[in-house]
Amino acid sequence: RVLADHIRAISFTIADGQLPSNTGAGYVIRRILRRAVRYYYSYLDYKQPLLHQLLPVIAKQFEQVFPELTQQLDFVSKVVREEEESFLRTLEKGLKRIDHIISSNTTGVVSGSDAFELLDTFGFPIDLTRLIANENNVTVDEPGFEAEMKQQKDRSRSATALDTED
Repeated sequence: RVLADHIRAISFTIADGQLPSNTGAGYVIRRILRRAVRYYYSYLDYKQPLLHQLLPVIAKQFEQVFPELTQQLDFVSKVVREEEESFLRTLEKGLKRIDHIISSNTTGVVSGSDAFELLDTFGFPIDLTRLIANENNVTVDEPGFEAEMKQQKDRSRSATALDTED
């Protein structure tokens, strides 16, 4: 049911024209997809792209109420598969890293800097880090994470500042 719910949300939205990205609605799509990938990777022990394989079934089931998915099946499948492959490349390393963070943790809290590293290096959105932490009875220092995010944004802004003097 988890995968079915996630793939429906992802596929209908992509068929409607919203692509996964790093901002706005596209980021929500990416997060939903990554949660589904993490679910089948961790709980079903399935280590290759799976969601795109479910798309023909979804398109067939909903062809009368949402024909756009059937019409764009190849495109949606390609987008979903590329996102899955991209996240699967870093997921195993990221899961090893968060397992190490949690197992070596004596405070019961994933630090903000560790949560930021998981996002920045392994593509783990804060909600995925929070989910995994909660599964292990650990919390996440979200104010610390937000501070790290702000520092990164400040560094990014200053790196793009232009000197316009002669």
